[in-house]
Amino acid sequence: MPQTAARLWLGGVLVALGTAFALPGPASAAAYASARTCAACHQTLHTYWAESAHARSATSALFLESLRAAGEGGGEAARRSCVSCHAPTAITTGDFDMQQAVTREGVSCDFCHSVADVDLERKDQPFDLRPGNVKWGPLQYLQTATHESSYSALHRTSVLLCVACHELTNPRGVAVLSNYGEWKQSPYAARGTLCQECHMPLVPGDTVLEGMPSSRRVINLHRMEGGSATSPLKRGLELKIDSLAVTSVSADVQVAVANTGVGHAAPGGLPSKALVLSVALENASGQLAYRQEKVYRRELRDEQGKTLVAVSDMFLKAASVGEDTRLMPKEVRRERFTIPVAEGARAIVARLEYRDASDPKTPRTTLVSEERRPFPGR
Repeated sequence: MPQTAARLWLGGVLVALGTAFALPGPASAAAYASARTCAACHQTLHTYWAESAHARSATSALFLESLRAAGEGGGEAARRSCVSCHAPTAITTGDFDMQQAVTREGVSCDFCHSVADVDLERKDQPFDLRPGNVKWGPLQYLQTATHESSYSALHRTSVLLCVACHELTNPRGVAVLSNYGEWKQSPYAARGTLCQECHMPLVPGDTVLEGMPSSRRVINLHRMEGGSATSPLKRGLELKIDSLAVTSVSADVQVAVANTGVGHAAPGGLPSKALVLSVALENASGQLAYRQEKVYRRELRDEQGKTLVAVSDMFLKAASVGEDTRLMPKEVRRERFTIPVAEGARAIVARLEYRDASDPKTPRTTLVSEERRPFPGR
């Protein structure tokens, strides 16, 4: 495919699809160590990483289906672009067909700790990749037995390592992933709160096996939880019934939902994610009836104005941003509902749910929080 066939923005940089990560001559597969090799010394870190979306980024059914669709819709250039973030060791090894086991480990230990720097102004690819015996990380003055360690401000005090793949504008100039831009405009960026502080918080744990040099009792949580996990949602979002006025025929309900702790718009990530605020009546038998919803999400539309559903279409076909009703950092939204009241009704129930429709075949809904307000005297 010609080098000018297609272009996208990766980490804020315009790059040519299919040539963005083409380095002169593929390196040996041995350039990167398997995550299993890292686990021999870093057991706790590996256990958390193995539970993360990064560990499944190259093998999940959703990714493989989207990769197939991207290849059919955008050719080899689009396919290589997907692999460059989901299996980034291929940037160095050239294994864009993901034949090597280390490639299929996804965003692996050795990839992240072989990134010496990130320069978003570089128009070929933003990573300064140096796989080998030196591992870059956030700790200083380390003594290690099996490899050299180098302190990296990139891993300690910068968001750029995350941005390089988690901010992306498609060939039509539409921001498909926009967390970084939203964070930059938030109070969190102004006070220097990094992505890692929420997505890789410090937790008790050993950096290496007990008794080895440089063993430490606190680690960054390498599970790297996002919206697909319940606990970050519970920490970052709040729900409250502000007022309830009940008559014989209806209940007037005002509900407040707030983004109190998410450093970007909520929900973040792909536009296939949504927050759903619902209010319903708990009837005499304890069931919920007359449910009403308010959905917070960002829509991407194609050239005909149709809202896109498939993940691959969002990257390849999005021509404009439609309605964006997500909650910005520190924003409080107040919504009013009028719910019919049936005889024997017990209460009003408000719920905040996280809905992930990335895989339309198996959409997933997670309860974030719930508040129940009994009717007066009941």
